[in-house]
Amino acid sequence: MEFCAIDWLPTPEVIMTRSKAAAAADVLLSHDPDMRQYRCNANWQPGMAAAWRHDGGGSYYYVLQQGDAMAIKVAALRLSMAPDALARFQKNPDPALPPVAVRVLTEPEFTYQELSFLAWTVAGSPWKGLHFRVDGKTCEEMGKPLLELVCLGARAFYTYAQAYHELTIDPTALKAMFALTPLDEKLAKTIAKDANLISARKDLETIGYPLA
Repeated sequence: MEFCAIDWLPTPEVIMTRSKAAAAADVLLSHDPDMRQYRCNANWQPGMAAAWRHDGGGSYYYVLQQGDAMAIKVAALRLSMAPDALARFQKNPDPALPPVAVRVLTEPEFTYQELSFLAWTVAGSPWKGLHFRVDGKTCEEMGKPLLELVCLGARAFYTYAQAYHELTIDPTALKAMFALTPLDEKLAKTIAKDANLISARKDLETIGYPLA
């Protein structure tokens, strides 16, 4: 397998901040967990944080952070590496892959049978990615459209809320959430009029979003 440089992903700190904000905003917008696309668990495993999105149409991504390392896996609908090639790679991953990339690649909980994009960074190093093509598309062409949230932050979530929840969110309040402003009733109800922090507290604590 060949590797390539990825110059459009932000730092792990920015990605995890945006992931927490999106998951928390989705909790406020939808009382039904099954209707939320963005998820985050600040303590998914000891020493690890995870975030993910399933778009409801068969595409998804996972972010895994372990200390100063992060890896991102994307699966775009009908644009996955050939199953036999992926199985071989998962069984014998390249020795140059850092542990966090191997984990996100092989973790069964991360719907491991599909792969359209894989990228990683360790200790502040530039992002690297696995280089391959599916139906003429590069891994970046398959992965980047599904990573708008981690690349654009509040702007991407604003568009998502309009399209999926059919709601227009106050942009100032949304920016505050994406700055991880501690959440109180006023901010929560500016995001969603029927937000209930008491019932949402457990989910917000799992996400790792700060509460006022």
